[in-house]
Amino acid sequence: MVIRTFFDKNNTLVYNTKINTGLNPVSELFYGGDTASQSYSRFIFYFDEARLKSLYTGGTYTDLTKLKHTLRMTNTGAFDKELLGKPFCFGKERTGSFDLVLFPVDENWDEGYGYDYASCTFIGGGETSQSFDPSNWLWARTNTEWPGGYGIYSGSPTVLATQHFDKGNENLEMDITDIVNGYITGDTNNGLGIAFTRVLEETPTTEHQYVGFFTRHTQSFYEPYVETIYDCHIKDDRTDFYLDKDNKLYLYVNLNGNPTNLDTIPSATILDNNGTPLSSYTPSDVTHVTKGVYSIDINVPTTANYSDCILFNDVWSGLVINGVSRPDIELDFALKDSMGYYNIGDSDELPKKVGINVTGIKRDEEIHRGDIRKVIVSTRIPYTVEQKQTVDSLKYRLYVKEGKNQYTVIDFQDVEITNNNNYFLLDTASLVPNTYYLDVKVESNLEVNTIAEVLSFDIVSQSDLRISQ
Repeated sequence: MVIRTFFDKNNTLVYNTKINTGLNPVSELFYGGDTASQSYSRFIFYFDEARLKSLYTGGTYTDLTKLKHTLRMTNTGAFDKELLGKPFCFGKERTGSFDLVLFPVDENWDEGYGYDYASCTFIGGGETSQSFDPSNWLWARTNTEWPGGYGIYSGSPTVLATQHFDKGNENLEMDITDIVNGYITGDTNNGLGIAFTRVLEETPTTEHQYVGFFTRHTQSFYEPYVETIYDCHIKDDRTDFYLDKDNKLYLYVNLNGNPTNLDTIPSATILDNNGTPLSSYTPSDVTHVTKGVYSIDINVPTTANYSDCILFNDVWSGLVINGVSRPDIELDFALKDSMGYYNIGDSDELPKKVGINVTGIKRDEEIHRGDIRKVIVSTRIPYTVEQKQTVDSLKYRLYVKEGKNQYTVIDFQDVEITNNNNYFLLDTASLVPNTYYLDVKVESNLEVNTIAEVLSFDIVSQSDLRISQ
């Protein structure tokens, strides 16, 4: 499941001023100017890690090393190449060939309610008022200065990540996995900041050099967020267990129909067709994959006694749920001849033809934002109803449309392949109101087929939930 954590507050601090721009839909990061007008700005933001922490403590994320967190912000110049290197306004020029750095914020701060960077006059109205309430360059909150110096830090910052921009219209994508994992395990989170390198901040130029990113207050689709992906793909070999191959067997634990973690990691024993133990797995040999899911790795070699269509058993022990001990569970799996997996000979295999059926979301359904949907992706032999077709790989992609263009929301992710169905979890709290489209990619014998628009649905706008993000 892909999780997007949106910002709770953000602001752009302008060098040596009390200007607050917390409500502006665009963050203007700039540096330079001649000696008399030399200045620069820094962008700060905060997101709440509580939901990610609950997924970790609740046992959905069992292994932090398999989590990846990416900071994503959309460049306001990403949509028109004609803007590259061109003047912007107020003596600013779109810049290129620069680095931006990520730094920690060391004090709790307020977003404020300012909008304008400079006083502007509009037709039919007077001069707009600016806000100088904190946060700003001097203050984090009223009567609370930044402990590291004005602008959050003086001198060189603590650099947590760096991204190079060639043309200057690239989107911001920074790996912040270690930082967010630290928040999840108890590190203090006051937010993070983006700035030009200190060398650039101190560089005089003919015109101020500018790059813009959409903030959380944009009225477009391009709100910034932290993307979290848990890289722990389920691919159950119980119904396709080949001899001489590394296979995975899974145990699924449910309490009243809901995936539930056992109190302790179970153990397992593999019994052959005569009931003789073949191998044993202690709790340290068993992998806790995700909430209510456990797995073991097993390879059964071909012998005179172990051949095609022989039934083996896997027995799981030490099953305790909420202090209640449950009896051992005995499951089974059938061995398949290794020739079905290791195809060596004078003929080439043809790709498998696959029919796709998606359930869990109705076509053109209006979904209230905040639901978590389990989407079933069935692969079957074409022109059949229930004849399952196994494939090498199954992935899904989610996107929105802008005219004829497609904007990827979730790039291709693995579909979980279990004993009885293929599925993925869709977190609609991570989706802003819009119409979404689903593609499914099937790989078989080097052939890659993408089935486009197998599903479309709408996320319904809910202002109260939107504000909470």
